[in-house]
Amino acid sequence: MQRLGHRVADIVARHLANIRSDPVIASLPRADLNKALMAPAPAGPTDFDSIVATLEQHVFPYHAREPHPGFLAYIPSCPTFPALLGDWIATGYNFFSGVWPVAAGPNEIEMVVLEWIREWMGLDSGASGLLTSGGSAANTTAVVAARHAAVEKGGDIRKLVVYTSAQAHSSVVRAAWVAGIARDNVRVVDMDDRFRMNAESLRMAIESDRAQGAEPFLVVASAGTTNTGSVDPIDDIANVCLQYGLWLHVDAAYAGFAALTAEGKKLLGRLDRADSLTLDPHKWLFVPFECGCLMVREPSRLADAFRISPEYLRDVEPGEEEVNFADRGVQLTRYSRALKIWFSVKYFGTEVIAAAIQDAMERARLLESLVKSSPDFEILSPAQFGIVCFRARPASADEADIDSLNEKINARVVEGARFLISSTRLNGMFSLRICTLGYRTTHDDIRNLFETIQRALHDLRH
Repeated sequence: MQRLGHRVADIVARHLANIRSDPVIASLPRADLNKALMAPAPAGPTDFDSIVATLEQHVFPYHAREPHPGFLAYIPSCPTFPALLGDWIATGYNFFSGVWPVAAGPNEIEMVVLEWIREWMGLDSGASGLLTSGGSAANTTAVVAARHAAVEKGGDIRKLVVYTSAQAHSSVVRAAWVAGIARDNVRVVDMDDRFRMNAESLRMAIESDRAQGAEPFLVVASAGTTNTGSVDPIDDIANVCLQYGLWLHVDAAYAGFAALTAEGKKLLGRLDRADSLTLDPHKWLFVPFECGCLMVREPSRLADAFRISPEYLRDVEPGEEEVNFADRGVQLTRYSRALKIWFSVKYFGTEVIAAAIQDAMERARLLESLVKSSPDFEILSPAQFGIVCFRARPASADEADIDSLNEKINARVVEGARFLISSTRLNGMFSLRICTLGYRTTHDDIRNLFETIQRALHDLRH
């Protein structure tokens, strides 16, 4: 075990040590990979070196390297090595963290991590929750809990209405569907010119629905949208929810941990007013997939929605001060996601992590300044929590060709395999979108990226 384990550790360490020299993304058609890998399961053992050789030749080269300094697409996961080791230990021990009596130590680590997160987010004493596979699972868990609370108070599930914005993560709408909310009962509230939910439009939508016999029960706001990094006016929305007795869920999946910085805490606003809050440690807390988090003002709301006591679990009922995390969500079998967070935070401390988050925000502002300094480009959404949206718009270009031009720029940059960027649409316009979260990315990388984009524009125009 030690010999093979050292081999694996060396493979991973070598990969991370040399990642800058690798292409940021590479792929192959399924047909080609089928030829190399699709085969019946072996009846007998295979030599370890042969197994590794297959991976090195046909698997490791063909993926997007999220920890790569040139990975600036989507919202990347760039874990620290101590976090990887924490994950490895949790997997090696194979902790079953669904119930307290069989994993008291690992579950106490999760309670510690949840308390850290409560303090970082400024939530009231007593708030807690659980770690999940990601933000999508956290959002779904929150929506189901909110729906359960509404039905328990006499609500008619056929009439329940959810409110969110067009910039909310796709998992929000899916969560409503999973929770049994009719698709026509998921309302998209108007936004302002900064892509933030309009609190007055929310109020008007609630009034209109109530007048027609619908039953508003939940508002899902965003604190750092995936598209632009925008933060909905949480305080104003919370006032509306308080007025009408609605549950407020805030999706702060990637940007929430910016609360570790003074700037981020100010930009995020009153997260403490949320009834529930989604976060993703596998994004800006620099731990590996899969690791999301749901925090709830009253954790008993989760137990009300999810707790079940079959006869075969009577032997593992928790004590008065103990928690069965299976009672707070959909998973009974769950591994210890907390250990990778605890290990990394213990190893580095919050000051180092906060500095990495702050530097990512500075890199986004650097890119914004470079865009603004060029007459051939324009900002569509300014730097917010490490996300910048912009496009090429040369003065001589035909307006009808701008979208196509930017699509070609995006494709050309990605084809170079040094940088991976993504795109979106804002107000109907095709936008280049850059996300600077990974801590391996430097300010020089940002300058080189913009030079690459400028060069792509030049080549396409000449």
